[in-house]
Amino acid sequence: MKKIFALMMSAGLLVSGCGKSDGGDEPFVGQTIEAGVDASQNGLWHYFSFKTGEFVGTGQESTADNIKWRDSKEWDMAVCRYNLRFNGGASTAVGSEGGVYICADGVGFENVKSAAGVDFELDRQMTVEGMGGSSTVVQSPATVVEFKRNEDGDMIMPPVYLKAPVYVVRTADGNSYYKVEFTQYKDADGVSGKVEFRYAEVER
Repeated sequence: MKKIFALMMSAGLLVSGCGKSDGGDEPFVGQTIEAGVDASQNGLWHYFSFKTGEFVGTGQESTADNIKWRDSKEWDMAVCRYNLRFNGGASTAVGSEGGVYICADGVGFENVKSAAGVDFELDRQMTVEGMGGSSTVVQSPATVVEFKRNEDGDMIMPPVYLKAPVYVVRTADGNSYYKVEFTQYKDADGVSGKVEFRYAEVER
């Protein structure tokens, strides 16, 4: 039932919306832009603005740096290896309105025409397992890649990387929406954290 509902919601975001550029029936979709970042360093977040199309700074996974970036509305998405933030929920102390919608399996980047009718998920505190044990980190449920898991839900080791779904992102100011697809996590030399993605603005 959950999968059926997700597909219905996705169908809504694919076809709804009004033309921004010419007043027609087709929703406005902006130019597709590609970007990338070396996010291979553990514990280092790279903060990206869709408005400027640039990474605007970095911050360690530390109390001081997290406070600094929670007080900023100048970023919309942050990448730390395969983890993501979207400047909303627990990632903001200044009322930023960022969020992410995770499209259903099978929804392609080109098919997403609008952000109409979708509910955005906010960043939240999560308990994550690492080499040094468990820790609590503020991040999104969305990730750059997904991992193959066994029947019990445990990650298969060594990791097997799977393509992440297409995402629809609401920016920190709450006024713009972008579809985002991550196209690379490991480079040609097999180095992980070499993140590449493409994005395009869509209407609400």
